[in-house]
Amino acid sequence: MGSPYGAGEAFAVLGEDEYVCTLPPEVRKVASRDLMEDEATRVAGLKAMREFVARNTAITKCRLDGNFLLRFLRMKKYRIREAQELLEKYLHMRTENTHWFHGLDIKDPMIEDLIDRGYFFALPERDDSGRRVFFSVAGRMDPTKHTTSDQMKSMQIAFESLLEDEENQVRGFTYIFDEKDVGLSIITLWSPADVTKAFQCCEKTIPMRHKEIHFVNLPTALFAIFEFAKTLLSEKIKNRFQVHSDESKLRKKVPLRILPKEYGGTVPMAEMIKMYKKELTAVRSRVLMLDNMHIEKKVKHKKIGKAINTIQRNFRKLDID
Repeated sequence: MGSPYGAGEAFAVLGEDEYVCTLPPEVRKVASRDLMEDEATRVAGLKAMREFVARNTAITKCRLDGNFLLRFLRMKKYRIREAQELLEKYLHMRTENTHWFHGLDIKDPMIEDLIDRGYFFALPERDDSGRRVFFSVAGRMDPTKHTTSDQMKSMQIAFESLLEDEENQVRGFTYIFDEKDVGLSIITLWSPADVTKAFQCCEKTIPMRHKEIHFVNLPTALFAIFEFAKTLLSEKIKNRFQVHSDESKLRKKVPLRILPKEYGGTVPMAEMIKMYKKELTAVRSRVLMLDNMHIEKKVKHKKIGKAINTIQRNFRKLDID
């Protein structure tokens, strides 16, 4: 199969590097307070993650640079075993769902079109907690043109690109979803199974911290679907949801200075999207190299499992003390 990128483009997976922390002093304080991070835990954590990859025969290729591995350590607050398990789950997720997680390229016409429409992008300024803010106007997508894979990719390229900034790994993210004009033609593109998988991937497998989630202009007809989607999430994430009936209510909870001009701010959305696309272009090669990582698929030993169950039942029948 040829490269999904430009002719002749190839992006080697980054190997082990000499990590040097570049976080500003105030962000280091946040990392220490919220993530139990200091120089010693970083050094020990990176060593443990690299050793885990080296001895895991299923992992055939993986980024080993500090920026990448620290995402998992920070997500799990340096609980090493959990961070290793998360990395393994993340690699399986990408390997088994290439239609959602591979080819996250700003040069992809469908991804770029969705971004230009304002379907999903990042606001240029941080909120009052120092977090980058993802903004989505879901009703701007064209259900006759864009697939669920296009939608997922437009979000995943945002996540992977902004995670290249370590401050975002530490501070986490805020979300604003404007659901105005989202009709059944958009919703019915998604099967319940795909919705479930997407929510599980975003919350439990992608190494990022979801801190504040705002919904505005949620149509009454979508409340039942919204409530169903919430059941797929943990209580911690559900408690971070805030639903606003209109934009005036949103502006009471979110700094006006960060919002697009169309929502009460000063910078037009189109200008914000141009700035965002420059960010994506700057880290494009680092995001695309993720496609070259690989882990062998899990083998399901159904017959062995059945045999073990049969043996266990037989032993129980013997009633041996």
